[in-house]
Amino acid sequence: MEKKKQSNRLLMNVLLLVAGILLVSYALTKQPAYHWVYSGLLKQNMELIRKHPKATFDQKMQMKLGASYEYLLYIKQETPKDAVILYPTVRAFKKAGSPFTQEIFNKIYATRFLYPRKLVTEDELTTNKYADKITHVAIVNGEGRQHLSYPVDSTYQHAVLPVTPH
Repeated sequence: MEKKKQSNRLLMNVLLLVAGILLVSYALTKQPAYHWVYSGLLKQNMELIRKHPKATFDQKMQMKLGASYEYLLYIKQETPKDAVILYPTVRAFKKAGSPFTQEIFNKIYATRFLYPRKLVTEDELTTNKYADKITHVAIVNGEGRQHLSYPVDSTYQHAVLPVTPH
């Protein structure tokens, strides 16, 4: 009787293992999001790590994300941790000739890099609880200067500046 229980348990475990393998295989080959994570993101990241094993995190991110990462890193370095930043519109990031290629325009994406700084988008100026506490304005592709309380040279295409001059 005991051998029959063990045999049934073994059979059940084998069936569950096969079902699990089939499920993972299906997810990795047929589901677009999982396929992208495995075939695109994971493999690209591993290739980058293999090619540049001694590169720092910032160097790897710069190689992978280019100008988008450089701009977010610049904002992080030029603003205090308690900054409240007026963040540009999607339109500003997608202007013709823009160097930004990643989802940098996405507030959630940018917040991951800039935390604990707070971001307020132009669309949120009347609804965000931090809208009246903005300390800095991010300028992208020349847009955003109009939100500053002082004139800014038009050569500032990409910057982050304090709302009031120091």
